[in-house]
Amino acid sequence: MTKLLPHLLLVTALGLCAAGCAAEKPTLRLHHAELRSASLRGIGLDVYLTVDNPNSFDIEIRNVRVTVAFAEKYTLPPIDYSPNQWLAAGQSTVVRVPVAIPFTLVPGVVDEARRSPTLKYTVKGSADVTAIRALGVEKDNHPIDETGTLVRDDLLAAAGVSF
Repeated sequence: MTKLLPHLLLVTALGLCAAGCAAEKPTLRLHHAELRSASLRGIGLDVYLTVDNPNSFDIEIRNVRVTVAFAEKYTLPPIDYSPNQWLAAGQSTVVRVPVAIPFTLVPGVVDEARRSPTLKYTVKGSADVTAIRALGVEKDNHPIDETGTLVRDDLLAAAGVSF
């Protein structure tokens, strides 16, 4: 009986945590994107996601799998990134995801940017998270579906194009 009690408590804690995780899912939203510079791969871009952890326990964001599209026409190759970053309980944490716009897409994206002072982009995909460092309760494929805008002048400067 004394050996069974710790196992029963652990199973109960896991059950309560799983119920709590389902009731208070972390929310993911696009914070912003920053253009870095041009390189041989294309234009460097960092996408920042804000993850709100409403729970009373820490959560780790293990993997992010997303696609980024500009003006709903120009879709980047899929991004699979593993930040392996812990999110503090009851707080918001910004997670950086590096992205590159291939040079084959640059002419179309630049043309879209020339037509308007801002360029709309979408980020869609999912993320895997682990709740509670000691117990390791996992939730995979948490959906991400957000939109944002980039300022035309920043995009053109990163592409080395004057307007």
